[in-house]
Amino acid sequence: MLLQFSYPQAPLIVPLSITFIEEYMPKANGTFVKVYLYGLSYCYQNEKDFSLPLIAQTLDILESDVIKAFEYWEQTGLIKKNEQENGDFHIEYITPTIKKPEPTTIMAEKPVPNSLPQPLQVKPQYSPKEVSIYRKNPEIDQLFKIAERYLGRMLTHQDLSTLYSLYDWLRLPVEVIEVLLEHCISNNHRSMRYIEKVAINWREEGINTVDKAKAKAYIFNTEYREIMKAFGLSQRDPAPTEITYMKKWLDEYQLSLPIILEACKRTIENTGKPTFAYTDSILTHWHKNNAKSLEDIQELDEAYQQKKNLQNPNRFDKDNKAEHYNRPSRFVNFQQQTWDFKELERLEQEHIDQQLSEGR
Repeated sequence: MLLQFSYPQAPLIVPLSITFIEEYMPKANGTFVKVYLYGLSYCYQNEKDFSLPLIAQTLDILESDVIKAFEYWEQTGLIKKNEQENGDFHIEYITPTIKKPEPTTIMAEKPVPNSLPQPLQVKPQYSPKEVSIYRKNPEIDQLFKIAERYLGRMLTHQDLSTLYSLYDWLRLPVEVIEVLLEHCISNNHRSMRYIEKVAINWREEGINTVDKAKAKAYIFNTEYREIMKAFGLSQRDPAPTEITYMKKWLDEYQLSLPIILEACKRTIENTGKPTFAYTDSILTHWHKNNAKSLEDIQELDEAYQQKKNLQNPNRFDKDNKAEHYNRPSRFVNFQQQTWDFKELERLEQEHIDQQLSEGR
C-alpha cells in the first residue's frame, strides 16, 4: 500500500507548528509522534515509494502501529486520509490552528475529569511479536525485569501485555508503574488483574508522577490500614465503598488520623460493629463544627452535655451518676382498705366446723 503526502508549502526545511508542540505532542503516544514527524518530512521529499512497510521498518515498529498513528492524527484533525481508486491512500497534513491567547481572568475553574486519552478508550491487545519489539526500548525492558523481580517469577505473555498497557494505554510513566508494583506487592497482591485495576484508579485520580504515586501508596499503607485496624478489619483490604468514605474523611474533610480513629472507637462502642456510615455521620458533624483536634471534640462533647442538662435540669446530678426523678410516687393514689379481723376469725371458725361435721 503506497502513501502520498502533501502540505500547503514545500520549503527546504520541515516546519513544525508551535501549536503542535504545545497542544498536541504532549498528549500523544511517543510512537504516534514519530510517525507524524516522519510522514511530515516526506511531504517535502516527493518520494514515490513511501509505504507502510517502509515507515515501520525505518522506525522499527509494526505496520499496525503506523496505521494506529495515522488514525489517531486523523481524529485530532491534523491529517486527512483519502483512499484512492487503486487502493492507495493520500494523506494530507493540515496546519494546526494557532490558538489566540485568551484574556487573563481570575476565577475558580471546574476541575477537568482526568479521563483516558482518546482514542485509546478500549484496552488494546498486543501480540507476542509486538511485545518483543516494544521490549527493545530499554525503559520497557527494565520495567519487565523489575516486575519479574517483584513478583518472583517469569512473566507470561499476558503479564507482559498487561504491564505494557499501563504505559501505552493508561499513559502512566514507567517510574509510576514501578511504585505501583511495589505498593501492590507489599500488600500481598500479586495478581496482574488487581495491579491493572489499581493502575486504572490511579490514572483516573490523576496520579501521573512519582511524588503523587508515593503519596498515594503512603496514605493507603498508613491511614487506610490504621482505620481498618480500628474497625477490627486489618485482615482484609478495604472495599471500594469503604475507600470512598476514607478518602472523604482524609481528602475532602482533611481530618487528622487521631480524630478519625476516635470516631471509629465511638462507632464500635455505640453499635458493636464496624459501620462506616455511622462513623461518617460522626465525622460529618465534627467537620461542620470545625473540629480539628481531640480537644475540639471534647469541647463539643461538653457543650452537648451542658445543653442536655439545661433541657432536663433534674435528670442528672453534677457527677452524672444518680438520677433524680421529680415525679409523684406511683403509690400516692393507692386506695387503702380497712379490714375487720373479728369477722375474718368468725368466718374461718365456721369453715373449720363445717369441715369437721362433714368428716363425721
